[in-house]
Amino acid sequence: MTPFAKSITLLSFGLLLCLASTCSWAKKTIPLFNAQYTLHHNSFEIGQVALSVKQLSEQHTYQLTSTTTNSGITRFFRDDEVLEVSQFNVSGNQLKAHSYLLKKDCRSEQKETRVSFNWEQMHVVNTTNEHSWNMSINGSEIDKALMQVALMLDLNTSTGSLTYQVADGGRLKQYTFTPLAREQIKVNDTLYDSIKLARKKDDKPLITTYWCATALHNLPVLIQRKKTYGLFEMRLKSAIFNH
Repeated sequence: MTPFAKSITLLSFGLLLCLASTCSWAKKTIPLFNAQYTLHHNSFEIGQVALSVKQLSEQHTYQLTSTTTNSGITRFFRDDEVLEVSQFNVSGNQLKAHSYLLKKDCRSEQKETRVSFNWEQMHVVNTTNEHSWNMSINGSEIDKALMQVALMLDLNTSTGSLTYQVADGGRLKQYTFTPLAREQIKVNDTLYDSIKLARKKDDKPLITTYWCATALHNLPVLIQRKKTYGLFEMRLKSAIFNH
């Protein structure tokens, strides 16, 4: 996989945020929005991300959609697209994942993954390129795209570390977010008051850093990860909230 394809996978919002194990909040209002981001590698633009959350016609059912495409100089060499779709609802004070779809249409990789949550039988069915397997769950798991919504909600009430269980690739992966500071940060000439967090996945040494803007319902305005081949960033361009 090329560095660009890896950056999409690493920086994809399905891939970068976390959900608290209890996933409960005093206020259960799901932020509905459309946001646009740019992806950068060592200050060069390499991609764009369109991220949205909307309410479906079914009562209390929501959908998060993230689409990542090439831009900048990389657009001259390849035309990749990564699509993530998560459908979920709120049950009591808890987020409940229904289904997750990941489609990669890249020159180096064609992949489709579907994750279905069966809360009555307490298991997840993971299907990748027509190969399926089951995994038991205990009631607090989510898909990796839904982490975006969960973090935004959890930051309203939590001041400590957040640890989440994500059903991904036929196994549970643990994400821990540790608050570092409250910090003002300028992104694309806009100054935001933000909560700065460090994210760690399982026992891996790599750290991903987030700046979540309090005025934007804790939406991340900047995400950074340092790799051996450079610095990857995801920067907010615009965000429109429906409520």
